[in-house]
Amino acid sequence: MPDVERYGIEPVPAGERTVGWHDLFAINFTFFLNPVMMVLGALAVVESGLPLVWALIATLVGQALAYAALTIAAQPGVDDGLPGQVAMRGTFGGLGARALTSPYRVVASVYWFAAQALTAAFGVQAIAVALADVRPSVVPTALAIAVVQAAVAALGFDVMRWLLRIVLPLSLATAGVLLGVWLASDDPAYAAGRVVESPEQQLTWVGFATVVTVMCGSSLTLVTNIADLTRYTRSRRDMRIGLIASTLGATATTTLIGGVYAVGSGETNPFVAASTLTSNDAVLVVLLAAIVVQTFAANVTNIYTGGLSLVSSLPSLGRIVATVVVGLTAIVLSGFPSLIEEAQSWITHLGNVAAPLTGVVLADYLVRQGGRLDVEALYDPGGRYRYVRGVDVEAVLAVAAGIAVYYAVPDAWLKVAWGAGAAAAAYLALASVLRPGAARPAKEPA
Repeated sequence: MPDVERYGIEPVPAGERTVGWHDLFAINFTFFLNPVMMVLGALAVVESGLPLVWALIATLVGQALAYAALTIAAQPGVDDGLPGQVAMRGTFGGLGARALTSPYRVVASVYWFAAQALTAAFGVQAIAVALADVRPSVVPTALAIAVVQAAVAALGFDVMRWLLRIVLPLSLATAGVLLGVWLASDDPAYAAGRVVESPEQQLTWVGFATVVTVMCGSSLTLVTNIADLTRYTRSRRDMRIGLIASTLGATATTTLIGGVYAVGSGETNPFVAASTLTSNDAVLVVLLAAIVVQTFAANVTNIYTGGLSLVSSLPSLGRIVATVVVGLTAIVLSGFPSLIEEAQSWITHLGNVAAPLTGVVLADYLVRQGGRLDVEALYDPGGRYRYVRGVDVEAVLAVAAGIAVYYAVPDAWLKVAWGAGAAAAAYLALASVLRPGAARPAKEPA
């Protein structure tokens, strides 16, 4: 059993950045191979009306766009061992990061945690009815699941990595069981040809663009903390392979599972739908274990990154206490089923901030800072990243402009691209006017 992590927001020393792409792949693949991602795949079919094949394409396009940006945002973790919220100080200033990006990530983390716990609870309820004709209440079940998951997250990165490497083969096996239940069904609604054809769905550009925006926006909520997952990684190459391959592989798997059951039943929770297709007690027990295992993997990561974000805002708490605080908040939110019943709406709202944040971060990091950060200055309240009393005003104004554009344009315009692009353009324009010639030269690594 690995030790409890000892690093908070300080950089991980170069000698301890030894994680290869295999471990990062396992962590991220397991993180994305979860019931909420299956629900998003189902929503692409049920809410956006896409045929299964086009739902797969739309979700993969959304993730590809997101990770084209996130692999850049993850570089400070690989290069300097920095947690994401410390890297955000380079763009938003010390106070700006503590007051804007850190709280945003805490909110996103607790939402995703609660959504996972509630999805698991609905699945447990349906499977318990099929297995023993017992109908456990959703809220107490979600709270019980949440308590265990939050407790484990406090132990830190090494424990998380160790556990997720164990959970990965179990998650793959249970994904196989879900697909097996579908393939073994004799229900004509689930016939392979019908599922692929998706006769009740119709491709529309609005539906496609909406799914791309929701999927891309959901992943961009990681922009302020993606470096948390890469600060133990040994190279940019390992980071890119580990993150991109795992995300696309897991997204294809979860969209396939969610989409198949959505086409066959109209149900957005594949565990609920699968429980109606089999009366085999052994299979139902496996499905019951599966939904707990898969949400566990995602939620440990959610609370770990949320804790690092909170300790960046309130360093006096320390990582463990901050993780406990985030965990307790997430447990409380797990008692509100509307968070998953209206998932697409909630995720759209989270994405409307994530996309502009991403645009500003990339514009600043790549254009203004040349792809390198001054690590010492990030920890110096009076250093080069102080800006105006600790806040980069141009960055904050640009994010606000991007949010306004995101809400103003219709779904057919691919809102996520407009939000990110408008924020990036606004930032570069404001910086050139308010700080002409002040582009910060890249700091070469030692």
